[in-house]
Amino acid sequence: MTDTQTVASMRPATTQDVADILMDAASKGEPLVVRGNGTRAGLGNPVAALRVLELGGLDQIDFYDPDDLVIRAGVGATLDNIEQVLAQKGQYLPFEPPRYAGLYGTDGARCTLGGAVSTALSGPRRILTGAVRDFVLGVEGVNGQGDVFKAGGRTMKNVTGYDISKLVTGANGTLAALTTLTIKVLPAPRAEVTLVLPAATLEEDVALFARIRALPLGVGGLARRVSPTGACEVLVRVEGTVPGVAGNQQVLGGLLATRGSMEVLEQQASQALWAGVRELDCLNARPDDLVWRVNLPATTMPAFVAQARKAGCINRFFVDWAGGVVFSTMRGVQPEVDTLRYRKMAEQAGARATLLRAPDAVRAQFGAFPPVSAGVAALAARTRTAFDPAGILNPGRMTVQA
Repeated sequence: MTDTQTVASMRPATTQDVADILMDAASKGEPLVVRGNGTRAGLGNPVAALRVLELGGLDQIDFYDPDDLVIRAGVGATLDNIEQVLAQKGQYLPFEPPRYAGLYGTDGARCTLGGAVSTALSGPRRILTGAVRDFVLGVEGVNGQGDVFKAGGRTMKNVTGYDISKLVTGANGTLAALTTLTIKVLPAPRAEVTLVLPAATLEEDVALFARIRALPLGVGGLARRVSPTGACEVLVRVEGTVPGVAGNQQVLGGLLATRGSMEVLEQQASQALWAGVRELDCLNARPDDLVWRVNLPATTMPAFVAQARKAGCINRFFVDWAGGVVFSTMRGVQPEVDTLRYRKMAEQAGARATLLRAPDAVRAQFGAFPPVSAGVAALAARTRTAFDPAGILNPGRMTVQA
């Protein structure tokens, strides 16, 4: 039975409740689906378990210090709530976490901070500010034996030995049931504009992205998409102080003058556009489409896309992170054949192809995450065993079960 067919759900209110549940499950060797509010249950491989440990009830904000740029909250605190609290002090989550509610048909307002850290999903601003793991200062959690642990703290400088906070970020609940997170935040930019210009070839656009990134212009978004009107366009987001953005916009205007007509979107219009990019709206994915994320060197991206489109493995796509990531859809006609072929093309391009959405059977057979080398797989297995000897925490979520 998979995590979409579970028959019992537990929603603890405290860290000790979580510890008691996991200690009991470990003694019985009983696997558990570990999640927040279940808004991204389709991410990763299906988990065979009869019970759900739902951590969405751990939703309190323990403290928020705007002067130190630190917030600590339970993993069940929603991203909407966290962002509203931060916005009152002119601050924000720099990694711009996506919800993917449209992708999974769930309620984005219920997406949690713990889900953002456990999945390590970062939005378009990653090219400027960094990834999720760069902002996780500390964690509290419970391992697979029911032992409560804490790691990290309120600053970047107090970590000794293994950096557990970074290790559990992106582990998808396979190492521990996280209960509390300490996150570094940043002042939100006072001004934001997006320049929208006609796209050229993929090669020319990647070269343009490289030229823009080489300049100190506060660019917090470089993407290439098909607009709602069907036009292929390049998006350049500039952020910072009001005079800084004005000056950088002028510099970019000169650099982009040869591209033809350029539209300028300010503040709310710019924010709305990038929220759509973050949530993959421009893919217009059909309910039966497989949805992929391919991380790769920007220099190999154009050739990879051309090859995959020729092979019929890409239906629609757009490019984010200045060419470092390709999101695409694949028609679910022969997913077994196309999945293997697409993964092989990605491997040859030095890329990692992740299935963001696919039927349970496809993810169970081929894995949502790309395969790793034998050495990395062995190290990951030893790490999971150290944290979870009985193998009860989201078993198979990140690796295909034999």
